[in-house]
Amino acid sequence: MKFHQWMVVYFVALIHFMAFTQRMDVVPFLIELRDVYHVGYAEVGGLVSAFLLGYAFFQIPAGTLADRYSPKRIIFIGIFIMLITSCLFALTHSLVFAIVLRFVMGASSALLFSPAIKLLSAYTPRKKRGLSIGIMQGGAGAGMLLTLTIFPILSTYISFRTLFFIASSTLVIILIMFWFLPKDNKQNNIVSKDNNRQSSNRQTIFQLIKKMVIIKLIGISFFGMFGLYGFLVWLPTYLETILGFSKQQAGMIMAISMISQIVMGPVSGKVSDWMGERKTTLIIGSFVMVVSSLWLLVFRDFGIYIVAFLVGTGISWSMAPVLTLASEIVRDNEGSVISLINTIGQIASAISGYIYGLLFELSGHFQWIWLSCLIAFIIRIFISLGKLEDTPDNQINHESSSRTL
Repeated sequence: MKFHQWMVVYFVALIHFMAFTQRMDVVPFLIELRDVYHVGYAEVGGLVSAFLLGYAFFQIPAGTLADRYSPKRIIFIGIFIMLITSCLFALTHSLVFAIVLRFVMGASSALLFSPAIKLLSAYTPRKKRGLSIGIMQGGAGAGMLLTLTIFPILSTYISFRTLFFIASSTLVIILIMFWFLPKDNKQNNIVSKDNNRQSSNRQTIFQLIKKMVIIKLIGISFFGMFGLYGFLVWLPTYLETILGFSKQQAGMIMAISMISQIVMGPVSGKVSDWMGERKTTLIIGSFVMVVSSLWLLVFRDFGIYIVAFLVGTGISWSMAPVLTLASEIVRDNEGSVISLINTIGQIASAISGYIYGLLFELSGHFQWIWLSCLIAFIIRIFISLGKLEDTPDNQINHESSSRTL
């Protein structure tokens, strides 16, 4: 690929880095936030859920806008809204206002996700698509590394509210970077010798969800995100409250997971590009998450560093292939497809934030959380079996067109 194409890839990775920083910054401080707001774990878990609900509700509008208008403009608006709301969140002392702000932050993050993948789809050839999205996923891992590892370490010297505000202020850098991106008119010259046939027949969400392959992707996204957020949100708290690690020690353990995700994201994408299909890496990643769940259920704190490595690997090998598949199944509708499956996935994430917190409140045992994660990923593997991606790029569009003739 050319320089300006790689520039877009790393710009999208940086966006993903900042979005996940804002999404996950509250996770290491759930115990402190519970004391600040004088509430239980279920209520502070709502701070995570509020972000994810806003993210889910605005996914489909964001994807539709990405299919119709310039993805860069939509991303700019999303960054600007996130800058304002995240700064306010860092300053507020009201739980109700904090939840509202987190919801709006999630909505602004939705304006970054589907349009960003649409941008990647426009600027990168298919044979490099898995690698590009893997690098983007590496950006997500870097964002979580910052919030789950570096933030806890820095919190011994700086208050967590100050950390939130500093992270929010750096969004200004991304706004400035828009001046250096390639012009939109280059996009039409890059897109498609490698992207195969294109169709001008855009489909509605209702038309898309009638397709079995889309239904399978929805199921894969739902159960994958439901299980995944058991690890991302509650593993740091598990390390502190049950296993007795300090916040800094827990952060170092999570660092292994995030570094693993950063490294293995591009690797999984490269492997799927080399294999010419995405399903195998998807199933391997889901299986690794099954092993991680079983390990925590059976061995608890034994080999916890190995578990951290497996979690990061499982995230990258199971999530990046889904996004790549969604960007390839329907040409000219990839924004809508990505937003649709991501909406379902984020709804599952939001539900998990409350359910996992409630399970711990009622039982006092994290084993119920790991059991739920195990079941979710087993179901995900079963859904991934069978036909998933052996449809040519425009077959779904062709089917839709033939029915109208």
